[in-house]
Amino acid sequence: MKRTLYDYLKEYSDSEMYPFHMPGHKRNPHSGPLSEFYSLDITEIDGFDNLHQPESIIKDAQERAASLYQSEETFYLVNGSTSGILSAISAVAGADKRLIIARNCHKAVYHAAFLNRMRLHYVYPEIYEEYDIAGEVKAVQIDREIKSILRDETIEAADANKKIAGVVITSPTYDGIVSDVVEIADVVHHYGIPLIVDQAHGAHFGFHPAYPENAVRQGADIVIHSVHKTLSAPTQTALLHRNGNLIDREMLTKYLRIYQSSSPSYLLMAGIDEAMQFVTESGFQRLDELLNLRLKIEEKAKNFCHIRVCPLTEPGKLIISVKNTSLTGKVLHEVLRKKYHLQMEMAAGSYVIAILSMMDTEKGINRLLTALQEIDQSLSDMPAKQIVSPMLNIRPEKSMELCDAYHLAYERINAKDAKNRIVAEFVNLYPPGIPILVPGEVISKQILDLMEDYQKNGYTVQGIEHQELKVINI
Repeated sequence: MKRTLYDYLKEYSDSEMYPFHMPGHKRNPHSGPLSEFYSLDITEIDGFDNLHQPESIIKDAQERAASLYQSEETFYLVNGSTSGILSAISAVAGADKRLIIARNCHKAVYHAAFLNRMRLHYVYPEIYEEYDIAGEVKAVQIDREIKSILRDETIEAADANKKIAGVVITSPTYDGIVSDVVEIADVVHHYGIPLIVDQAHGAHFGFHPAYPENAVRQGADIVIHSVHKTLSAPTQTALLHRNGNLIDREMLTKYLRIYQSSSPSYLLMAGIDEAMQFVTESGFQRLDELLNLRLKIEEKAKNFCHIRVCPLTEPGKLIISVKNTSLTGKVLHEVLRKKYHLQMEMAAGSYVIAILSMMDTEKGINRLLTALQEIDQSLSDMPAKQIVSPMLNIRPEKSMELCDAYHLAYERINAKDAKNRIVAEFVNLYPPGIPILVPGEVISKQILDLMEDYQKNGYTVQGIEHQELKVINI
């Protein structure tokens, strides 16, 4: 078995080496539960390599991750998937270039487009009305958008990559819906355009046949995985995988150095390495056990009268629907948290999301099933007023490009007076951080009613402060 980064940190911690270097705690903290944490915390010193130019132990660790996911090259990320998304899009950016994205992408995609002054073109996912969730993005939609841009710009398909920087999709979505990456990659590559897949919630893909395949093996040029979301690594850790020749490696590594800390945490990197080791040794078995727990949930849910489990998601995402019942998703979320001490990932209008990972226990799953059974028995047939997910039925009018709008002067006005004004700041429900409004879009009455509805029902709407919105001052 190869030595992990943790092994090297532990060896150094146990040595007689005295640290006349950062960090300032000098591996000698006051006594307490975090003492081992501090004892292993170092900076880039002799023998411990450098994340921004890895040549030894970090290089070896990244190569192990690349081998595990079968990518040509893998980079450790200690600033989360956000740094990977920013780096990937910046690497393909160019002056006035177009970027085709799924509208339900994470806000980091929009931030990257803004920083690089890119023109955004949206592809809207289909809708699964039965569960109030956004579905997959289709390859035919992307092909149609590419053709539309080529027609508008009067350029030939062979020159598409001179105007279109890339395509960005999220698969799986926050709700656990997976798109056909193989088909999308084939379409995008036909035009010589790179495909970037935000697979932050799918780091566990590709290690068990009952789960979706890894986008790295499905033809994507860059894939970003959050190894803290569904694997056992600590928060803020992620991976970026690069494949093929459509992404300039030098540009990518340049931006990784820009968007990542110059003092990367060795504890976080050790956490990534340990998670990779765990998946290598026990991933299939743990995912198999998780699948059995998921099937147990689905089997028990068949006996519920009101609560439903959405069958459309990948096994790691559990959507518990209360649509057409006397509950909203927010109320169910609070009942599970306060009465049963079960903290869900997110509450949406008519459902809650629970993340299942290979670290879940049967005891925890049984607690959830008991709670849901009791709640289900207490429900009546009187439907509650439901809130529809913002991505389902709203397609805001774009008045100006994000890259132009986000630079302009703005004023704060009461949200009730903002109808038909142009928004100057992102407005999104958090989690999951998908924009309801993007700077440059028109604030419609429908959107104002939606935001008010969310706030009245206890949801967090970012971009509204003291009932005020930032609108462009024109």
